Amino acid sequence: MNNKNVLEVENLRTVFKSRGQEVQAVRGVSLSVGAGEIVGIVGESGSGKSVTMKAVMGILPENAEVSSDAVRLNGTELSGLSEDEYRKMRGKEMTMIFQDPMTALNPLVKIGRQLEEVILRHSTCTKTEAKEKAVEMLKKVGIPMPEQRVKQYPHEFSGGMRQRVLIAMALACEPKLLIADEPTTALDVTIQAQTLDLLKELEKEYHTSIVLITHDMGVVATVCSRIAIMYGGLIMESGTSEEIFYDPKHPYTKALLRAIPSLELKEGERLQSIAGLPPSLINPPDGCPFAERCEYATERCRAEMPQYQQFSETHRAMCFLNTQE
Repeated sequence: MNNKNVLEVENLRTVFKSRGQEVQAVRGVSLSVGAGEIVGIVGESGSGKSVTMKAVMGILPENAEVSSDAVRLNGTELSGLSEDEYRKMRGKEMTMIFQDPMTALNPLVKIGRQLEEVILRHSTCTKTEAKEKAVEMLKKVGIPMPEQRVKQYPHEFSGGMRQRVLIAMALACEPKLLIADEPTTALDVTIQAQTLDLLKELEKEYHTSIVLITHDMGVVATVCSRIAIMYGGLIMESGTSEEIFYDPKHPYTKALLRAIPSLELKEGERLQSIAGLPPSLINPPDGCPFAERCEYATERCRAEMPQYQQFSETHRAMCFLNTQE
């Protein structure tokens, strides 16, 4: 990995221990995010997307055991940081937008006050400057009449506007890394598109690197420069957006692409779903985790974990179909 990367993750593993059982949620993930780059992590629920980035943020519960060869933010190794050291970095150096704004915002505190608290905690601003910055940030994320809106409570905002507030809070201290965890799931299609456009605009203005976590391939199509496809706690395939959408190598990637709604879909024709269920990560399979749902799987796929096959400097996939043996 090169020195221009804002985030570097090497062989990250996360295990949850509960009632004598171990859930291997992340099983050796390596990825990087360049300066000013938007990277998408895509996969079904339970694939390990959110757990991977929460491990980077240091916000997993106490029953999680995290190990890695390296997790670096701007060259600083995060593994082994104390909670106090992590807390100083969260909000200022890296921050996360969660899926449901109503669980992230305090319903009893006015929007302006919540923004001001974030700004004061991670900067040297005075209270007056923080109030001005709160109004400025609401304006930047496209909320009309920000001077009046800062005096309102979260329930007085629409779902799309609450999501914009979270984006404003996340960017208020200009972090180097922004992690957006399913930021458009609860929004209608129009507001979803507006939110994604806003993230692109703010990335250009602040030069903030963004990791966009989603289960929807359509969401990452227009905003991400690179995409990682996760399944069963592993990255099945990664590459540029063009490589993933126009030259996919892994059957799971191809199945996700077939599930994207299309204007070419004929009346009465249904989207193709992926048959079967993801594997249990309490006792993950020895072979490819997608083998039981894959139409091309062989006995070798079920018995042996495939290694990555490299197709370009940026494009690789974990699948025997592409091996040159």
